[in-house]
Amino acid sequence: MDGGVRPALSCAIYLSNHHTAMSCKDCLSRRDFLARSALAAAAVVVAEACGDGQIGPTSVALGNGITINLADFPELATTGVLVDVGHERAVVRTGPASFDAHSRICTHEGCDTAVANNRFECPCHGSIFAIDGSVIRGPSTGESIGPLPDLAVQFNATDNTLTIQ
Repeated sequence: MDGGVRPALSCAIYLSNHHTAMSCKDCLSRRDFLARSALAAAAVVVAEACGDGQIGPTSVALGNGITINLADFPELATTGVLVDVGHERAVVRTGPASFDAHSRICTHEGCDTAVANNRFECPCHGSIFAIDGSVIRGPSTGESIGPLPDLAVQFNATDNTLTIQ
């Protein structure tokens, strides 16, 4: 090395006392460091834009009303059993000719809840709702949420069908 001039593209560490170069097998150039830092910063921005960083179903919306044939859902013959009838809805028979229906869309962030253990369970943040839609446990984020909406339901005994809002 002439006059202590450092090679521009060398990956070396110069010791201030001896002016000798030590080889650096896996060093990053300034350009590589800045490029990787920018990439990491961009990844953080993307993760923040995705909400709370948890991966789960996207928000769903309740579509138009549906009509179901009770013969297609034999569980609805039993009073007090919560049944997922599809289309983001669940129904429970409350009497010989009466039914309650609820939206399965979680009131926290709009995720589609699952019907399990005769209740609604949200896979996104762990909220649990009772068979009547009331909140048993709110989301893991600690926020306060409301109950699942009641849906209008009409029973047609002649056709043995339910029409749900």
